[in-house]
Amino acid sequence: MAGARRFRFREEPGPGAEGAVLEVRVPQVLHAQYGMYVWPCAVVLAQYLWFHRRSLPGKAVIEIGAGVSLPGILAAKCGAEVILSDSSELPHCLDICWQSCQLNDLSQVQVIGLTWGHVTKDLLCLPPQDIILASDVFFEPEVLTGHLKACSTNGI
Repeated sequence: MAGARRFRFREEPGPGAEGAVLEVRVPQVLHAQYGMYVWPCAVVLAQYLWFHRRSLPGKAVIEIGAGVSLPGILAAKCGAEVILSDSSELPHCLDICWQSCQLNDLSQVQVIGLTWGHVTKDLLCLPPQDIILASDVFFEPEVLTGHLKACSTNGI
């Protein structure tokens, strides 16, 4: 397994009460592939989810282009029913998603390969989702076209 990076999310304590704390660990390796380490927007999105964590329990959430999956893992630890996805053409990215689940004892989280622009059985079988998470995914213009095609195919 790759080295792990720890993120701690804290709530400011109120008078006479301790603030909530949540720790998320994700694998991180130095690798040329985009999905192998935490990008800045993933941290910002995870902080946003932490701030809105009370709205997550029971929500169906998919993280697309998940890579190390920091936002999706945080959502799962806050009670969401999470699917992590990355390109089916990048099995090492899917493996990193699984490693994130293992590091956080989240065996219930599903990991699937979805390649943007490809209509597959996995894409067509996705249940309706309440929330779609994506951070640092539109770094190449051609990726946006595939993403829009995948979303429109699935009625999103």
